[in-house]
Amino acid sequence: MAATSSMDIAKEPVVSVAVPRRSRRHLLDLVLHLVRRELASAHRNTLLGWAWPLMRQLAQLAVLVFLFSKVLHLNIEDYPVFVFTGLIIFTWFQTALLTSSYSVVSNSHFVTNPKFPTIALPLVSVSVPFFDVLMALPVLLVLLAADGRLGEAALLLPLLVALQFAFTAGVALFTATANVFFRDVQNVVGVLLLLLFYMTPIFYGLKNVPPEFHWILRANPLTAFVNADRAVLFENRLPALLDVSIATGATILALPIGLAVFRRFRSGFVDEL
Repeated sequence: MAATSSMDIAKEPVVSVAVPRRSRRHLLDLVLHLVRRELASAHRNTLLGWAWPLMRQLAQLAVLVFLFSKVLHLNIEDYPVFVFTGLIIFTWFQTALLTSSYSVVSNSHFVTNPKFPTIALPLVSVSVPFFDVLMALPVLLVLLAADGRLGEAALLLPLLVALQFAFTAGVALFTATANVFFRDVQNVVGVLLLLLFYMTPIFYGLKNVPPEFHWILRANPLTAFVNADRAVLFENRLPALLDVSIATGATILALPIGLAVFRRFRSGFVDEL
């Protein structure tokens, strides 16, 4: 899914969203406020509106299913549902990282306001594509139910989604900070995400990869998230302990590091912008 033309919020008057106290509650309210504005702006004057993110994912899904079930056979059962599960996860991460990398740079009006909590900007970049996930999930759940795959293990999905949100937020905070001081970062992020798409088992499974190369895919935390989500949705079972451990460990590292880096360098944002 292409990155949303995020951060049009910078065009709005800063005073209307200024935050007098940087409490957690105030930050949450601000993030939700900016997310609503961004979503309304993104879908304004469009015929399909909120359906566009889902349409982009379904178009990409159709191409992948055609290539790897008709042209190149991977022998994966219920292949469209298999791919769609991984595609939703990766698309969220991809869009969040692309938009968060320039979220601070493109919102200098907010950054220069001392009352505005700058940390809200990358959090908005993570939250906006999360609503695309919420649009796609009902379609996925209907497909799973039609295939008779939806079971009680799916109740664990909210926990996995929360874990991925925290992981993505940590990486987003880091990239948003780095791009303020090194503007090449957003281009590097785009290249790395392109490579990561093929290094994440979205349109293939680990069983399609020779065992000697599994460690390469395992080094990518998104592999653990995809495998864990497929376990509870596609296979109706508990995620493998290895996948849960990698996903949890990556989140425990990414979120504190992202927060620490952002807080350490945010005082220099105004000078760089």
